[in-house]
Amino acid sequence: MSERWSNWAGNQHCRPETIERPRSEVEVAEAVQRAKAAGQRVKVFGGGHSFTDAACTDGRLLSLEHMDRVVGVDRAASTVTVEAGITIRQLNHELARRGLALTNLGDIDKQSIAGAVATGTHGTGARFGGLASFIEGLELVTADGEVLRCSRTEQPDVFHVARVGLGALGVVTKVTLRCEPAFNLRHLEHPKPLDDVLAGLDEAVAANDYFEFYWLPHTDMCAEIANNRTEEPAQEKSAYKRWRAEVFFPNFFFGTLVAAGRIAPKQIPRLAGVVAGSLGRTELLNRSDRIFISTRLVRFVEMEYGIPREHAKDAVLAVRSLIEQQGLRVSFPIEVRFVAPDDIPLSMANGRESCFVAVHMAKGVEFEPYFRGVEAIMQGFGGRPHWGKLHFRTAVDLAPAYPDWAQFVALRDRLDPQRRFANAYLERVLGA
Repeated sequence: MSERWSNWAGNQHCRPETIERPRSEVEVAEAVQRAKAAGQRVKVFGGGHSFTDAACTDGRLLSLEHMDRVVGVDRAASTVTVEAGITIRQLNHELARRGLALTNLGDIDKQSIAGAVATGTHGTGARFGGLASFIEGLELVTADGEVLRCSRTEQPDVFHVARVGLGALGVVTKVTLRCEPAFNLRHLEHPKPLDDVLAGLDEAVAANDYFEFYWLPHTDMCAEIANNRTEEPAQEKSAYKRWRAEVFFPNFFFGTLVAAGRIAPKQIPRLAGVVAGSLGRTELLNRSDRIFISTRLVRFVEMEYGIPREHAKDAVLAVRSLIEQQGLRVSFPIEVRFVAPDDIPLSMANGRESCFVAVHMAKGVEFEPYFRGVEAIMQGFGGRPHWGKLHFRTAVDLAPAYPDWAQFVALRDRLDPQRRFANAYLERVLGA
């Protein structure tokens, strides 16, 4: 019987005919050629942190976990080239050892770099784009088992499109990323009423390098978070204080309340008040990746939408009204972040300053009524769903949301006309 695969959240499963773990680009090419000869489709999984079925297949599934090396560092160009299977956690470690850092990061480091960029993963900061905007070069194995190299000067049409590729164009094997000298961040987190956060939102986004906030449904409280660059040296807290701030409260304490809410949903508003009452002021000063990254132990599913930044306030208020009017019980915060525009055809931030609104539900809890309600709100604001997170959209209504959609479709037709890299997910979001 074939091996079963599931993702981090446990909401996606598949049983491919074969799972392979190549150790080199040559072995990836050979695996694709074998799949072609056998008439199989090919998909790749990294950290398994996508909440969608983007990596699922009944054909040949590849893991690049053994392809996790730093291939080279070009200090003059401020770039690093890595194999596609390296996790963001490993990458941050390797960059720090060399006195380097990525300009921005999301708050989870379990993903492979290839998976993160393929789905448009981002952090926050109105002057900074998502991870894919840092790409300076890619290598991928195409449907014929050939290696294609692209950059701004080599195969620039492929490079332009493939930075957010959804796994539809080939197997990415190497990524060259623009980085910068390592830097420290001062992190300030404090509670603040939602109405006050929204009233001062534009000023806060403009005044801070990296700004975000979390609103706790069923309460009027937010955790407002500002991270700013500093030349001051890192200030390490004791192991106990670090564990208490970064592990106990956001995971064990919060996880206990989430579990209680799962058993007694009617108690969620009261439990949310307990969480809101526990919010306090936190100030940290540390290396950038240690500030950006959070420890996540509570399992959940997530939907996230990118909308034009000018609709941020109205969108959050609409979600609050949805929860109140439908009597929903929501135990997870709503996360709101801000991202600079880019020119990548299937990036959620393509061509516009963006606000990202993320909603979560605990693993095993019914999420569809909540997520469908939020999606309707976001679609009304011209929203684009995060490619690695749950949504209910299809190619029919996604295509008009992306002005450069046709560029991606044309390249896919050129590189994979037989749909070697297709699966049910891509058939939904891109069409046949």
